[in-house]
Amino acid sequence: MTAAALRTAQEIGGHPPVPGLSFFLTIPVDPDPGRVYADALASLRLAEELGFETAWVAEGHFQFLGVPSALTFLAAAAQVSTTIRLGTAVLPLAFDNPVRVAETAALVDALSGGRLELGVGKSNPGAASTAIFTAFGLSEDDRETLYADALGGLKGAVSHGIPAGDRHVQLYPPTGALAGRVWQATGNPVTAAGIGRSGDGLLLFRTTPQGDPGEVQARLVDAYLEALPLGATPRIGISRGVLPAESRAAAVALIARERERTPERFVTFAGPAVQTPEDYLRALNVKYGTADDIVEQLGQDAAFVRSTDHLFSLPVPAGSPAFTEGLRQIAQEIHPRVRATSPVS
Repeated sequence: MTAAALRTAQEIGGHPPVPGLSFFLTIPVDPDPGRVYADALASLRLAEELGFETAWVAEGHFQFLGVPSALTFLAAAAQVSTTIRLGTAVLPLAFDNPVRVAETAALVDALSGGRLELGVGKSNPGAASTAIFTAFGLSEDDRETLYADALGGLKGAVSHGIPAGDRHVQLYPPTGALAGRVWQATGNPVTAAGIGRSGDGLLLFRTTPQGDPGEVQARLVDAYLEALPLGATPRIGISRGVLPAESRAAAVALIARERERTPERFVTFAGPAVQTPEDYLRALNVKYGTADDIVEQLGQDAAFVRSTDHLFSLPVPAGSPAFTEGLRQIAQEIHPRVRATSPVS
């Protein structure tokens, strides 16, 4: 843990988990991956101290996300944390054998004492995704079928075991209640309705290609809730980037400094068309400014105000003073105010 993070943890002491308060961790590619992973684990421990209920980690192959195996990272996280729940957001199922995913998930759940939240998805379509499918010897044209088959295999293995010829084998470690902690990510209303019918949790990303994320994703929330079985508890996790600062101008200046220090990350994250810090923040749908500014912006987000789980991310390096202070403000000044006004229906 960095010195600044350690001081903050010592000052605040440990807090019990706060329902719905989540931390979405994106770990970039870096020349020193060991250091970056250590910083990420330290930030996860700090989030636990601050009372975050869940830490979610993104998985990505051959691109700007530096975690090609989220479950492997969470196995390490399970050993340096005690109460914070550990989520994958998300595992792109097409690129793995579903039985192996189920086995690994069961192992991570056992190592963490039943803290795993298993988020899965299809992978986002587009140029980067096409290259990943090709690298794995697959066609992106088969994206929907590959996902449906892998999801069925994963859920079957977790819930009932695996047919093996004339035998039926069970996972080890036993999966316990893991089947009730599956989440699916989507940007498609038809898929959102299917997720609702299954009773799984719904995960929504921070941006949408179709327009304003709040408006677009509000329709996904509608489809999910309408299909959810009567009496089932909705689980709606929505990711949003936030950047607390003394003012909106200070937040922009902070991003400008980070962009000057590591310009390659900003091209990769949001594309070469991004010209200004404001463009970058807009492209990633980051709410920024004072805590009051951010609470106001989140309150205008038609999807976010209906979520049960708030997956906050910070667009600054883990371990930096801005990151540490941002986590503190999210936990103590932002989430308590948006949580009080977040109906799911």
